[in-house]
Amino acid sequence: MTPDARLARLTDGYVVTQLLWVVAELHVADELADGPRTAEELAGKVGADAGNLRRVLRGLAAEEVLEELPGGRFGLTATGELLREGVEGSQRGAVLARGGLYYAAEAGLLDAVRDGGVPFERVHGRTLFEYLDAHPVESARFQGSMAVRAAREAAAVVEAYDFRRFRTLVDVGGGTGVLSREIVRAVPQLSVTLFDRPEVVREAQLPAVAGDFFAEVPAGADAYVLSRVIHDWSDDDAVAILRTVRRAMPDEGTLLLVEAVLPEHAADDPAAVRMDVHMLTLLGGQERTAEEFAALLAAAGFRLHRVLPTGPGSGVNVLVARPE
Repeated sequence: MTPDARLARLTDGYVVTQLLWVVAELHVADELADGPRTAEELAGKVGADAGNLRRVLRGLAAEEVLEELPGGRFGLTATGELLREGVEGSQRGAVLARGGLYYAAEAGLLDAVRDGGVPFERVHGRTLFEYLDAHPVESARFQGSMAVRAAREAAAVVEAYDFRRFRTLVDVGGGTGVLSREIVRAVPQLSVTLFDRPEVVREAQLPAVAGDFFAEVPAGADAYVLSRVIHDWSDDDAVAILRTVRRAMPDEGTLLLVEAVLPEHAADDPAAVRMDVHMLTLLGGQERTAEEFAALLAAAGFRLHRVLPTGPGSGVNVLVARPE
């Protein structure tokens, strides 16, 4: 591809995001699960204008998400299959979040780059979590997107790291317990406590404690794991969270951070760099290099012991730290 053609394709990325979002919203991929259909047949099923829907479908056929077949029919490619709900590896939740919640926030990026701040907050006048609290439908979609990613990452973490060395573990900021459940499945004898905000752990299926990790976390466990927590926060807030954990942890305890680690060169791990841009846009947090994690940990009273990669495509590493 020539440089001008590549730039033109990148410039039209916003169009592809919206094409994907439209078909995800309308459950088009689910309707195509039983075989190819015409735009007219699909329109009747999903409640759409057939002419406009056909143009959207052709747009995705040009991207090889759908296959355009004789007789005006469209079918799913292997990529399009991942837009179905509930299939292994489904990315429908991620598409819904990116095409709606994330997409709107990008309108604030230029002002934030010029003058500082968080693009999402410039657009909506409130933090992401305040917005989600006030919009339960968007919140459910956001959590659904996170759950799919968390399940993939949790399996990779448990495969890469041996949790059998611990008797007790606290999953700090563990959400609905995706990682906790995966750890318990792998090591049933391990006593795991889920810790998060009251509204998050209210219906947890595991032993859970509600609270604020800026104030206090359950004390005395052998290990504390924070999965995709630190990247949500600024350096100052991240150190404050880590200091809370340090106060609760015995001197012989272990801290495990599950995070993306930024490469020295962006092209070495584009997915980690894109996640860093998501953090910039939504929360004002950031992904970090191993050296930046080591500095945060040192400021909170820890020493970074090692960085353990997980499986290909998981997007995360396990950073193992111990109290100084």
